[in-house]
Amino acid sequence: MALTSPGVEVTVVDESNYLPAATNSVPFIMIATAQNKISGTGTGVAAGTTAANVNKPYLITSQRDLAATFGTPFFYSTAAGTAINGYELNEYGLLAAYSTLGVSNRAYVQRADIDLSQLTATLTRPTGDPADGTYWFDTGVSTFGAFEWSSTTQTFTNKVPTVITKTADLVGGVSSGVPLASIGSIGDYAINVTNTNNPLYYKSPGNASSSPTVDANSWVLVGSDAWKNSWPTVTGTATNPTISSGNSMVFNDVTITSSGTSLTTVASDINSASVAGVSAKVVDGKLNIYVDSNGTNDGSSDAGNGILMIDDGNNSTLLTEIGIATSTSRSGKPYYAPVVHFGKNFDNPSWQTTGTEPHPTGSVWFKENNVNIGANFVIKEYSAATDTFSTISNPVYSTDQSALKNLDPSGGGINIAAGSLYTESNVQANETYTFKFLERLTSGATLVTGNTTTPTFTNLETFTIQASAKNSTTLTAAVTATLGGTSATDFVTAFTAADVANTTARVLSTGAVQIEHTLGGVIYLKDTSGTPCVDAGFINTVTTGQVRDGNNSEIILSNWIPLGFGSTPVYTASSTAPSIDPADGTYWYYSATDEADIMIQSGGTWLGYQNVSNDMRGFDLSTTSPNGPIVSSTAPTKQSDDSALVYGDLWLSTANLDNYPALYRWQSVESVDQWVIIDNTDQTTQNGVLFADARWADDGSTDPITGDIDTIKTLLTSNYVDLDKPDPTLYPEGILLFNTRRSGFNVKSYQVDYFNSTDFPFATFGALPTVKDAWVTSSTNNSDGSPNMGRKAVRTIVVAALKAGIDGTQELREEQKIYNLLCCPNYEEVASNLVALNNERNNTGFILSDTPMRLEDTGTAITDWATNANGDGLTTADPYFAVFYPSAQSTDLSGTTVVVPPTHMMLRTVVRSDDVAFPWLAPAGTRRGTVDNASQLGYINATTGEFEQTAVRQGLRDTLYENNVNPITFIPGSGILNYGNKTTFTGSSLDRINVARLVAFIRGRLETIGKNFVFEPNDTTTRDEIKNAIESLMIDLVAKRGIYDYLVVCDESNNTPTRIDANELYVDVAIEPVKAVEFIYIPVRIKNTGEIAAGNVASSAAV
Repeated sequence: MALTSPGVEVTVVDESNYLPAATNSVPFIMIATAQNKISGTGTGVAAGTTAANVNKPYLITSQRDLAATFGTPFFYSTAAGTAINGYELNEYGLLAAYSTLGVSNRAYVQRADIDLSQLTATLTRPTGDPADGTYWFDTGVSTFGAFEWSSTTQTFTNKVPTVITKTADLVGGVSSGVPLASIGSIGDYAINVTNTNNPLYYKSPGNASSSPTVDANSWVLVGSDAWKNSWPTVTGTATNPTISSGNSMVFNDVTITSSGTSLTTVASDINSASVAGVSAKVVDGKLNIYVDSNGTNDGSSDAGNGILMIDDGNNSTLLTEIGIATSTSRSGKPYYAPVVHFGKNFDNPSWQTTGTEPHPTGSVWFKENNVNIGANFVIKEYSAATDTFSTISNPVYSTDQSALKNLDPSGGGINIAAGSLYTESNVQANETYTFKFLERLTSGATLVTGNTTTPTFTNLETFTIQASAKNSTTLTAAVTATLGGTSATDFVTAFTAADVANTTARVLSTGAVQIEHTLGGVIYLKDTSGTPCVDAGFINTVTTGQVRDGNNSEIILSNWIPLGFGSTPVYTASSTAPSIDPADGTYWYYSATDEADIMIQSGGTWLGYQNVSNDMRGFDLSTTSPNGPIVSSTAPTKQSDDSALVYGDLWLSTANLDNYPALYRWQSVESVDQWVIIDNTDQTTQNGVLFADARWADDGSTDPITGDIDTIKTLLTSNYVDLDKPDPTLYPEGILLFNTRRSGFNVKSYQVDYFNSTDFPFATFGALPTVKDAWVTSSTNNSDGSPNMGRKAVRTIVVAALKAGIDGTQELREEQKIYNLLCCPNYEEVASNLVALNNERNNTGFILSDTPMRLEDTGTAITDWATNANGDGLTTADPYFAVFYPSAQSTDLSGTTVVVPPTHMMLRTVVRSDDVAFPWLAPAGTRRGTVDNASQLGYINATTGEFEQTAVRQGLRDTLYENNVNPITFIPGSGILNYGNKTTFTGSSLDRINVARLVAFIRGRLETIGKNFVFEPNDTTTRDEIKNAIESLMIDLVAKRGIYDYLVVCDESNNTPTRIDANELYVDVAIEPVKAVEFIYIPVRIKNTGEIAAGNVASSAAV
């Protein structure tokens, strides 16, 4: 503002442009965890572990925030609770992040696109989760409540049936078939749960005398006539008696006269008499009489269940000779046929000899409740939200109305919740052992709409109506409705005129008829003249499932519908949880070490190993061990069947699983028979071995998920190969092919439609296999052709996901994401990817990396790894990258001792050092290098898997430092310390961590300063301002012991007219970084008396 009257105006122009130099470190930590973990809050899924949020960098501000986002760090343990050291699926990065956030309040954490839980070792093929709401009849824990009666002992015996869950085990391969004769033995029971009526069968001894006959060893439905004819209703007590010819007896009012003197003749006479439902035969010298449901006597009230009245005919002794009592002597009681009784534990049948209806041995009690091994049909429903199956209450009742009374006695059904279940017993009301699961479609009133719009009827046709009532198991009496016309309105008028309680009907706007039970009950309709109910559309194809066929031509309208109605399948009945094929790309770590399918190149093609009788070495492989490669930790001396070894036998050693497979061949070397190891890296000679996918089975029609897995023995003589086999003409005859698709101890992924016409065109590959899906080995081979197997196979999958996450996440490269430490604990293989990321971020960060957990503490092992002598060591050298050794023991959040990688210690150590000092001060030594999140240093013994403690002695530290690996060591009196300050770079000051981090810090600050001057005029004022800002930064660094001296030049000398015209501004900065003291020499010189006082002392530099 200009002064307009006398006064003083003071203005302040800030030309310092100084930016405060924040020095606290913010790490970026790349991790791998299981998917869909429970949040650390205890409820819900941790958001950072969902598939939708993979490779998303989260800014985490506390340990609580970390646990809520990624769950609690999980470490696997043995059954005894001991942690599994170095297990590839342990969540090392998450535990390191948790430890780091104990001393920091900022960290970026990103989870790779890998589900570690999917890589757990298993011999079972993975499957996919079922659809939400899937029902499962768990036959493994269900009990079936079948009790067989013995009239001899007067007791019941629980019978556990064989559960048939596959139609392949049924005659005709259909759910309506009976069990195959090959299943079970005579007297056994089997239940067919592939049929929604779940019929129970009994394996019959047969009855050739009955009509129709019952074959021996056949399965008969419990409760059927065939079943009744499999159990004798009456058995005579006399064995092979002599019969008086001409005597008679009376069966159900039919007189039977003996025509001979043997029991066989008597049985023939009974069968010839054609007594309804009665047959006889001799078994073990005694007369057996059989009665089915057709057996009846005049005036009997038990017609349909089967009875037999037996009396003397002509006052003869025939019955006495046979050993059968007359009905008269039994107080007029008939003999009752075998029967099925349906009742709960308190409704047990009175079949004792003294009972009112003593039924014979073989009768069955269907105990309808879960008491003392009674029926307990366990139905579970899958929830996608919780990824679990939950059991649903499922009581047993005989009818819908019985279920309504018991489940809602006061409401009549209106209060029963949708999704409720009950099991209907005696489904066909014919006293056979069957049951069916029904679920409640909806709560409230029962509303059923016919599936015919604008139906037409015939005048004067009739139908009856019955309905359930509150607190009653019986229906109302049938009321007849008579149509007074041909329209839907006439049907409704007839229905409502019947005035059946709690029911009504209406015509909808669509023209369809709707019938209602206002209490949510059940309605029975029955056409008695014509088909008016059917014409109205009340048939079992109603899309809601509310219409069922009754057993006596009734039409049942109900809110109880078949379980899973409309689903495919309606429900799954099995002892294992239902599933679907796994999702495309699902991993499977097939952990078998004794499954190796090996083929051989012979005649320009791949052949089954035993299909070659004269290989390139002259060996007859057809005589090799009959089960394939001999799997053993020690050298075999015999084949698998104890036969002598022959040339060409293969031995797969399991002595060192970390270097699996070690494959040997039995052959003669210089006239000495011996096992000769096959070089896993040799893919060029006849003595080598190729590792590749070749086949899953011995054909192209075996389903890789549900099909039976061919044995290795079967594959020995099969030449079948898949279309993606390696080209045999590229390899020498005699070379082995280790088929990784079928073999174990590697990681495979499920590929949907893998064999397709695009990737495998007919012109090149021929016809596609029947099954297009396939398991494809994902754990790649090494560069030398040897395979990654076991834990190494798992590691390759995890590493690939981590690399992809680092390389492909653009958000990590955004300027808004400010971090200056980069780390991926336990996965040193991703070092080059972190270096590349840091390069893209203008090297403003610093990478901390590990040495392998199994790297032993010998100079040779460390040097070999650091120089990559064996091809599996350190390959990355960069000024902003440091490596540390060794690993250590720490504790997880449960307090269990676990082995952790070096960066677990160093992340926390560096962050804490930066918090109390500056990044250009070495995070090492007693002042800033203290490690407080580990208890012991050491490594994992690669052979035993045990943790071996090491003190990282001086000689080992020397070797480490010579190889640019930073030692972490134990110093008495100081504890565990980082005792190194080297990067993997050599040849400049950037070979030290403190200098490299100083330069990274300066890069970041200079970039920030420079952005303030972009688009400013390129003149002296701007050049002076940017120079002043940079010098202010340098002054601060000098004061904070980061640099000794500096020089900043920004004038016409380095901003020439040419550069100015190119819109460029140059600032040249020179610094002299402060070096850390790493080597302290303290020479002590012994002087003669008086020399020190005389000043006769030279410094060490002068010596």
